[in-house]
Amino acid sequence: MGSADMHSEDRQLFDELEKLRIINENLKSIIHFSSDGLFVVDRNGVVLEANKSYEDMTGIAREEVVGKNIKDLVLNEYFDRSAALMAMESKKKTTIIQLIKKQKYFVVTANPILDKDQEVKMIVTSVRDVTYLHHLQKQLRQAQQLNESHADKLTASNEEEQASLIYASPPMHKLYEKIKQVAPFPTNILITGPSGTGKEVLAGMIHQLSSSDKKTFIKVNCGAIPAELFESEMFGYASGSFTGARREGKPGFFEQANNGTILLDEIGDIPLPLQVKLLRVLQEKTVTRIGDTKPRELSFRLICSTNQDLRQLVLEKKFRQDLWYRINVIHLEIPPLSERREDISPLVEHFLSEFCLQYKIQKQIQPEVVEILTKYAWPGNVRELRNVMEFLIVSTTSLFITPNDLPENIKENWDFAHPFNTVESEADLTQREPEPKNLKESLDEYERNRIIAALDNSKSIRSAAAQLGVNHANLIRKMKRLGIKKDDMTGARN
Repeated sequence: MGSADMHSEDRQLFDELEKLRIINENLKSIIHFSSDGLFVVDRNGVVLEANKSYEDMTGIAREEVVGKNIKDLVLNEYFDRSAALMAMESKKKTTIIQLIKKQKYFVVTANPILDKDQEVKMIVTSVRDVTYLHHLQKQLRQAQQLNESHADKLTASNEEEQASLIYASPPMHKLYEKIKQVAPFPTNILITGPSGTGKEVLAGMIHQLSSSDKKTFIKVNCGAIPAELFESEMFGYASGSFTGARREGKPGFFEQANNGTILLDEIGDIPLPLQVKLLRVLQEKTVTRIGDTKPRELSFRLICSTNQDLRQLVLEKKFRQDLWYRINVIHLEIPPLSERREDISPLVEHFLSEFCLQYKIQKQIQPEVVEILTKYAWPGNVRELRNVMEFLIVSTTSLFITPNDLPENIKENWDFAHPFNTVESEADLTQREPEPKNLKESLDEYERNRIIAALDNSKSIRSAAAQLGVNHANLIRKMKRLGIKKDDMTGARN
């Protein structure tokens, strides 16, 4: 072949390369001036381009990602998952909702570009910010879920507030079925159970399911009323009946509940002399104000609640037997939360949604935290659980709530060395090896066991890090601190 032919071929090659360069420059210009956020990766998942719109939308600078593998960006929590990776595997257009930097939500569409052999050449991804839309959709889903699960939720309300009792356990389902049966009848009901189990909420549900649901619902804490004010507060007083009384007089709680429902909470705290006067009102369904002589006829639904054993108080002569018979026509007993652990997980989810909505923040709770909360004894019952969830929502700085965020009293009662043991018998507890000396050692042991398990079930340290939800460098630092050597693992090797 002559030199002239070689020069001609070189010239053709040069012209082709120049055309490719111009096309490439034009494509770059199109990408960078596009109003859509665009993100391009090659067949190996290495980022080739990210335009200015992508930078502006996501807050991720082009220099941070170009030249890096998309898998590493996921591991380093730039985003929670990758549409490009999914499209690379399926060779099909893929659209997902993506959480970027744990802050903003985007609709991400990845379009694979295939060569003549139907192999992926590159993937062009477009993004659209839907953070606000996602927030609205989440609120809508929560509203729909609340509506759909109405049959499984007991809701009490008055003019000021609305509370919910969430359950999944057989005892609470049985209790709810009984409430539906008796609520339409104006029968006196006694609700018993430990403090914090939701007795007031049950009373509200009974009111809602009764014929007086559109009427007044009066709640009275009997233990909070001083004995000297009991009659005037409960039965009211006439004009000028005593010094300091209102000129126009005042109706008592029973009059205010006329044609509605009255809840006498902590009825066991009423002193014996006053129980006689209460019994008379309940028997005659009339009330006479202090300083008045004319009885007023009333119609009301009576619900009483207490955390005390009224039967025992009757035996001890601290509660009148005839009053106990009067209020105890229907008895509803709420078991403590420790005896219905199936309710804990749905309650956690309910309070998580409630406080996230109330404080306008987003939090997610790790499954390990729910496991710990499920095994905790909950001496304060649902009220304590609600307070703990509010604490976790407002006190944690990251998106994810982890076991380390739990209050100290709960962590102290959790066996971090054997985190997923079931509740042990007394014999098991006596045979158990001594626990680590302090909380830090317990946490280290728990963390070490989790890391070893992840490494044993992973092909690499990187994949173990992804499984644990931490980045690669962070996992290596933890392994070094905890004395874990990768050569000792059966799975991971690099």
